[in-house]
Amino acid sequence: MEEFEEIYRTYFSGVWRYLLKLTGDESLAEEITAETFFRAMNAMKSFRQQSSLYSWLCAIGRNIYLDQMRERKKRAEITDTAMMRIPDPRDRNEEAQRHRQAEEILSAAGRLKEPYRTVFLLRYIEQQSFAEIASRYGRTENWACVTCHRAREMVKKEMTEYEE
Repeated sequence: MEEFEEIYRTYFSGVWRYLLKLTGDESLAEEITAETFFRAMNAMKSFRQQSSLYSWLCAIGRNIYLDQMRERKKRAEITDTAMMRIPDPRDRNEEAQRHRQAEEILSAAGRLKEPYRTVFLLRYIEQQSFAEIASRYGRTENWACVTCHRAREMVKKEMTEYEE
């Protein structure tokens, strides 16, 4: 345990600075740094010394950060999808209103240029994953995600302009 305390004192500030650059948020960097050392303490026996201890700690921290970002993205996608399906209980004509809104969204999506139109429809109508969309185009999942996000923003913008 004393050995790990020495590791903590030696590497804490460097790992924290690395995570601060990565996250751009002091409190998040602090939280991830604490989690990094906790995980490292539990995994010290698996450290193979193929890299420096500092690099190993930074890799643990980076992986924690990436996991958190994936989880946030997943929650945001669930929220976006859920918001499109949840009816407003105050609206007595909610079914008719949802139908009109769906038609407006489809109409706006139909006016998008390719590949935005197809990516939007594949994602929200056919409910395909980003991996499925990416493989269809021979691109990366990141490309599919970014393209879908841009398409969604274009549809939102058009819907806002239409309402005005």
